[in-house]
Formats: sequence, structure tokens, C-alpha cells
Amino acid sequence: MKELADVLADSGMTLAASHADRTVENWTEEAEELFTLYASMHPNGFLTEDVRMWANKLGFPPPPDGRAWGYIARKAAVSGRIKSIGYAKAKSSNNSPKVLWTSGEAA
Repeated sequence: MKELADVLADSGMTLAASHADRTVENWTEEAEELFTLYASMHPNGFLTEDVRMWANKLGFPPPPDGRAWGYIARKAAVSGRIKSIGYAKAKSSNNSPKVLWTSGEAA
């Protein structure tokens, strides 16, 4: 059974993704494609923040709530497009550990 904190986190990510799609048509669909592409180019591992920064450099619109990227990562992991290979410090959250991903094909 999921802990309350996990349920709330999932709910927040889902709401953030829905908000992103209402703000930018097909945001989650395009973000998933970018996430998968980034994963295929970085078989040695990456953080979600790396994908987010890369997408911003490409001109991809940021979501109104950054938790939408968490939704994208979770969806890619569940579908097997990415796989967790450990943890790494994330600059975006004061060096707290975040999931280190790799392509599901490379893992």
C-alpha cells in the first residue's frame, strides 16, 4: 500500500501535468518524446533536471509547475523507456539526491 506522501506526490505531479497540457497543447506528449530522446543520447545516466535544462535550451516551453517533469519521468519509467540506476546530487534542489536515469534500452 502506498504511503500518504507518495499518494500526494503522485497527485501533485498528475495535476501539474494536466495544468501543463491546458496551458500548452500536447505538452506532456511532446515532453515524453524529448525525455525519451534525451535518454537515448545519455546512456551513462542523467537527472530529470538535465532533461529540463536541455528542453529549455531547445525552446521547449517550461510547464507552469515543474512537477510536471516528475510526471513525465514516472511515466517513462513505468513504460520501460527509462530505468533508475541510482542517485545523484541535483543542483536544482540544493544537492539533494535525485534519481539517476538511463535509457530502458541501455539498462
